[in-house]
Amino acid sequence: MKDTIQTAAENMPAAIETAQSAGINWWMIIALAEALVIVALLLFRRDMENARSRARRNVLQEGNIDFANIVNSSFNAEKIYKELIRQCHPDRFAPDAEKVAIAGDISTRLGKCKHDIRQLEALKAEAVERLGIEP
Repeated sequence: MKDTIQTAAENMPAAIETAQSAGINWWMIIALAEALVIVALLLFRRDMENARSRARRNVLQEGNIDFANIVNSSFNAEKIYKELIRQCHPDRFAPDAEKVAIAGDISTRLGKCKHDIRQLEALKAEAVERLGIEP
């Protein structure tokens, strides 16, 4: 181990002198490349933040945010979703091909709106009407 360290220490000045005589400082090139990457990432992040703030501003200007639905959905949507996905599963309507297709459509739409209680309640009403499940 000592021999390896001593050999490296003895050869290090020669390696440094060789690199300097070549006229290329590779560490400086790598550092500049890293700096350019950091600057590019900072600019990209700023653009993304501007896009987010524009989107947020547009949504707030439209004024169609229903905070009651958001809060109600965060506490109650999962329960209704689980109940509906169980009751509307296409396998429950296996003998009737028409109801299997309807149940498949409703199940697909349930997956897309599983966090919106207003849409879940509308799908529940549709399932009661079209599939005859218990409310």
